[in-house]
Amino acid sequence: MQHFPKIFLSLNGIIYSVLALLFVIAPLEWFARLGIELQDALGYTELKTMYIGLMGSLGIYSLLAVFKTHLQYGALLLFLLSYGALATVRSWGILIEGVYDDFTVQLLVAEIISAGAAACGLVISAKQRSA
Repeated sequence: MQHFPKIFLSLNGIIYSVLALLFVIAPLEWFARLGIELQDALGYTELKTMYIGLMGSLGIYSLLAVFKTHLQYGALLLFLLSYGALATVRSWGILIEGVYDDFTVQLLVAEIISAGAAACGLVISAKQRSA
């Protein structure tokens, strides 16, 4: 269990970095796979900013936290807050607005599991810091 925070951060770092790279290489194809159809290039620029910029930043920060122990707790807290917020907003769309498909429900489940894993990582990291 002592390695769980680093494993969690490594997996998240790799996943977010690969996703950001996919949106660099073929953004229109990947947006189409997600069912995102925009009317103009400005919309794609905004989406690329979020998908590449934000996902890339999360990926890099997560991987840095694997090797820089002083960043670990902050990275885990960031993932807990991020996944918790994503799950909350997605739940609103699914439960209140009634707008969803199978993929959206799968994302919600993954976000809830990831938030729980981040919370576990935080607890383990806090115990390691206090020991």
